Amino acid sequence: MRAFHLLPIALLAGCAATPEQFTEDEVARAAKVKAYSASSIAPVHEVIGPVRSNSCDSGSFERFHGTQGEAIWLLKLQAARLGGDLVVDYRCRTRTLDPISRCLESKRCEGQAAVRD
Repeated sequence: MRAFHLLPIALLAGCAATPEQFTEDEVARAAKVKAYSASSIAPVHEVIGPVRSNSCDSGSFERFHGTQGEAIWLLKLQAARLGGDLVVDYRCRTRTLDPISRCLESKRCEGQAAVRD
């Protein structure tokens, strides 16, 4: 019976809001990256590669659900790491009981890192 109560905690322990560390320089460059959803018109650009993110902060008892804002920030960090100054055509969705990250709920986004022409 006791193991049943520990199952939600074990599931939550597997999620990570930030899957990798970013340097100060990447964080500063990411702050300047502009993001354009798939439903908006981005400036003229050249795509340099795909970016994906998963926001899930289950390591905290204060917040169990990922946020779209955090997922978009992770896209910007990845775009900066690739040398981009834009994230274009991004889409986000909510995943519940996410088996990949073992989160009860997460926000997943994907898009394209790009450089403005």
